[in-house]
Amino acid sequence: MAEYKGIKGFKVQYLDQDPVPAVTAWASSGNMNSGRYFLASGGTQTATLAAGGTTSTPAGPGLTGVTEEYNGATWASNPTGLNTARYGVAGAGIQTAGLAFGGTTPAVTGATEEYDGSTWTNSNALITARRYLTGIGTQTAGLAFAGDLPGLTTATEEYDGNSWTSSNPMITARVYIGGAGIQTAGLAFGGETGPPAFSTATEEYDGTSWTTSPGSLSNARRGPGGAGTQTAALAFGGQDPSFTPIADAESYDGATWTTVNSLGTARWAVGGSGIQTAALAFGGNVPPSTGATEEYTDYSPYAGQTVQNIGQVWYNGTTKALKYTNETFTDSWATSNSMNTARRYLAGAGTQTAGLAFGGYDTAQSGATEEYDGNSWTNSNSLNTARYTLGGAGIQTAALAFSGFTPPVVGSTEEYDGNSWTNSNNMITARGYLTGLGTQTAGLAFGGTDGPGSLLSATEEYDGNSWATSPGSLNTARRDAAGCGTQTAGLAFGGDDNTSITTVTEEYNGATWTSNPTGLNTARKNLGAAGIQTAALAFGGQNPPTFLSATELYDGTTWTSSPASLATARNQLGGAGTQPSALAFGGNTPGITGATEEFTITGTAGIKTVTVS
Repeated sequence: MAEYKGIKGFKVQYLDQDPVPAVTAWASSGNMNSGRYFLASGGTQTATLAAGGTTSTPAGPGLTGVTEEYNGATWASNPTGLNTARYGVAGAGIQTAGLAFGGTTPAVTGATEEYDGSTWTNSNALITARRYLTGIGTQTAGLAFAGDLPGLTTATEEYDGNSWTSSNPMITARVYIGGAGIQTAGLAFGGETGPPAFSTATEEYDGTSWTTSPGSLSNARRGPGGAGTQTAALAFGGQDPSFTPIADAESYDGATWTTVNSLGTARWAVGGSGIQTAALAFGGNVPPSTGATEEYTDYSPYAGQTVQNIGQVWYNGTTKALKYTNETFTDSWATSNSMNTARRYLAGAGTQTAGLAFGGYDTAQSGATEEYDGNSWTNSNSLNTARYTLGGAGIQTAALAFSGFTPPVVGSTEEYDGNSWTNSNNMITARGYLTGLGTQTAGLAFGGTDGPGSLLSATEEYDGNSWATSPGSLNTARRDAAGCGTQTAGLAFGGDDNTSITTVTEEYNGATWTSNPTGLNTARKNLGAAGIQTAALAFGGQNPPTFLSATELYDGTTWTSSPASLATARNQLGGAGTQPSALAFGGNTPGITGATEEFTITGTAGIKTVTVS
């Protein structure tokens, strides 16, 4: 009889315990019903409480008192919110015995409320009213420290289940600090010591006074989430000194911080709960506000832990079973709420939960701008120059619109700040039916046409102020192509080269374009796109006379057809997001549409037991 090694080329491992997914890892869970930041939190990974916060940027207009409970998989809204709606609020306790205190209404408040698992009850206020403070501990033994009065404070107060008592101040006044621990063994880390100074400092509280820990965070940050105890804490997310949200996470052992796996979604002013080995991150500001929820698990309880690999085969000596791992991916499109203004030849930017649509054509050229929050579209201020077949780049709060037809063709460039559009310097070569990608401060435009019958291969780069011609032109001049990625790692695919509808795929490295010998499986033009150079998504489009719904995935080398197709076949549509989390909107069916669809890839690694029948 043949042995397994002879068939597969390797031996079956002998293990006392099944391999784990990772030594440490974050895993996405069910989103909050109300995405927000600057919220109060408390509880465990499987029973968390979230209250208050703000849903908007800037913070003031969106302040809320909404309360939600997490059960380890999904969030449920409690119809009874905080008595005092606020953001910049701190929290402590558990899901059935929570505490919320301080914040801004927008007036700074010291209001304190206790939660019993059902309703909030007012208690005695903080001695020092403040906002953006930090809280730890329990409902009957809480701790409040730091914050803004306005003016940074070191004030520390202890709560006994009824009232607050002043304690010794922190060593360094700061705001937006992370925290962990209990009233008699607290931990404070990071924060802002005054613009533009961000901190790595860690302080420990012993129930009486604060001392500086020799261990500092590896990365200075403000607004991190926190979980755990004074000697076993976790810090995650935050905003770095360039005011960029980060995903970095670090663990603390009572003396030093060590970098661990990062969050899937970079954000700051994030909520946190749980312990160091089983924590929860939720909400925060990306921007915009998010309801994204992630669970952190440390799978390393013993020396010699084995981490799963797909295709791994082993014999579990404890359970006496032969096992292996595999992974199943599922692709799907789901219909969401339609745009307010149906249109075609529009541009898009952002993510699946924070998308932006602008320009296009309905019965005439349009300047309409709409923001998508993961569920519905909201009208915003229009482009200064209404147009269609324009290029777009960026995110929902920092987008770029350029060129297009009014008619005639224009090179106008506009920047969007999350509220309104501002004119910038024109493109060097005005064009329509072009493709755009990148960010507001590092955009890329290529291809298109500047008049009847013409095709362009010229590429231009935008630096946040003006356009410059790149030395690298497309190898295949074309119009109506799709693109995604960044200014230094861009991707172009599909389009019309005036002789045929093409499958050609090209990669841009910041200076030149290189053709990939492997093109799209389905030639198409006027298609939608999402993702980056090494993980792209192509969807919809047209190969006349057929309107397409087909979806393809690119891995940096080849295109693979997805089993999932758009519910509404169309061309001239907008796209945004990433390969595993994309957004399609608007287009032509034929017939102008505002249909919106979300694409999702979910992958599940599973351990299977070999059975004999």
